[in-house]
Amino acid sequence: MNYLGIDYGEHRVGIAFADSELKWAFARETIDQKKTDLMERLSELVKENKVDVFVVGMPFRPDGRPDGKNLVVEEFVRRLAERFPQIPIQTEDEAYTSVAALQETSYLKKKKKQQDKGLVDRLAAQHILQSYLDGL
Repeated sequence: MNYLGIDYGEHRVGIAFADSELKWAFARETIDQKKTDLMERLSELVKENKVDVFVVGMPFRPDGRPDGKNLVVEEFVRRLAERFPQIPIQTEDEAYTSVAALQETSYLKKKKKQQDKGLVDRLAAQHILQSYLDGL
């Protein structure tokens, strides 16, 4: 099975991939929604990678309650399900994935202007997908 992990944001969307054989997630790309049609790009990725399952990061507070941003992600999941009815969608708690990604890249020490936000989004997607795979 091939998995596509998604760290959804209203501006940028981090993408990661994994397969059930390796069970190791890899950061792939960041989709800038101002420059690229998200659903069209996802269609291309689904075809190129024969995606079997989407894993979407869902934002929750540390106590497990929704944090408000979840409504935006839930709307995205609804649109994703409409566009790809044949592909199951799983959600995974994305708590602290961006923080972990920032720590990995050591951008915490750099000024905001120097941070590669796209890299952080890709790595967050990787963390979301890896967390899901670890739970299988």
